Amino acid sequence: MNYVIKELNYNNVEDYVRVNVLAWKQSYKGIVNDDFLNFINTEEQIQKTIDRVRNNIKKGFILYVDGKSVGMCCIGSSRQDNYKDIGEIQAIYLLDEIKSKGYGKILYNKAVDELKKMGYVSMVIGCLKENPSNEFYKHMGGKLVDNSIFNLPNQQLEENIYYFNIKI
Repeated sequence: MNYVIKELNYNNVEDYVRVNVLAWKQSYKGIVNDDFLNFINTEEQIQKTIDRVRNNIKKGFILYVDGKSVGMCCIGSSRQDNYKDIGEIQAIYLLDEIKSKGYGKILYNKAVDELKKMGYVSMVIGCLKENPSNEFYKHMGGKLVDNSIFNLPNQQLEENIYYFNIKI
């Protein structure tokens, strides 16, 4: 399979959002309440998210495999109150069809390289406690350092916070 990683821009926001929404539906089935997963997957809500992201483009990337958008990530300064002044992979998602094929590591490494270019020497990633991806973050060298509450409409979920030293 051939892959390419493209930087998020005005013209590819739809790919970015659609991967994010479908990955949430796949990854969080049985973790996040079905009402919320169904809500974010409506065409009306997807379009609102596309418009919102287009109006506030962040540093992000989309993974394409054989021409199809199948992964995405977003990076920036940490949003975690206890970890200011370090980087964060704020979102990283793959569609089920390409998980366990090495693409998560490729996308993760792209995100880390970009955070380094932004001057960060450490970063955090938040991962819902029930998400099997916790094992991936441990495998990539993350140290579980904290927990927080992730709030969704009508649901609160525990989130693990992993710390990474990303010095060159």
